[in-house]
Amino acid sequence: MKMKKLLLLILFPLALYSLSSCTKVSDPTITTAIQQAADDDAAIKAYLTVHPEITNVKDTLGCYYQVVSTGAGAYPTATTTIKGTYTGSLLGGTAFATNASISAPLSSLIYGWQIVLPHVPIGSKIIMLIPSIYGYGTSGSGAIPANAVLRFDVDLSPPGA
Repeated sequence: MKMKKLLLLILFPLALYSLSSCTKVSDPTITTAIQQAADDDAAIKAYLTVHPEITNVKDTLGCYYQVVSTGAGAYPTATTTIKGTYTGSLLGGTAFATNASISAPLSSLIYGWQIVLPHVPIGSKIIMLIPSIYGYGTSGSGAIPANAVLRFDVDLSPPGA
C-alpha cells in the first residue's frame, strides 16, 4: 500500500507537468508588447523617411537619436543631475512640452532618456525618438496618449551652467 502511495505521489505531479507542457497558452500581454515594439519601430522608420535631415543612431534597445552638437562635459551616469531644456512632441507634431526646463537625476527620468543620454556628453544638443515602451507605455501621461512614440529635442546645459 505504501508503495502505491509513493508511486502515485511521484507519478501524479509528473503527469500534470507533462500535460501542462502540451498546452500552448500564450500571454496576450507579451504578444501585445512585442507587436507594439514592432509598430513603434515601423513608425519611427516612417518618420525618419519623411525627415531625412535627421541622421540617426539606433540604440540596441530600439531608441533612435542624433547628436546635433557634441558637448564638452562628461558622459552622464544614473546619478548625474541632467540640466537643460527640451521640447517634447508626438511623431505627428503635437507638442506636449515646449522649451521646458529639466533639472533632475538621470535615474528619475523616463527610461528612454536613461538609455540614450549616457551616449552623449553633457553640453550636447540631441534629438531622441523614443518608442512607447521607454516613454509612458500603455498608460500615457497628461497630453501624451497611451503607446505614443515620442520625439525630444534636448539641449543639455554645459558643465557648470
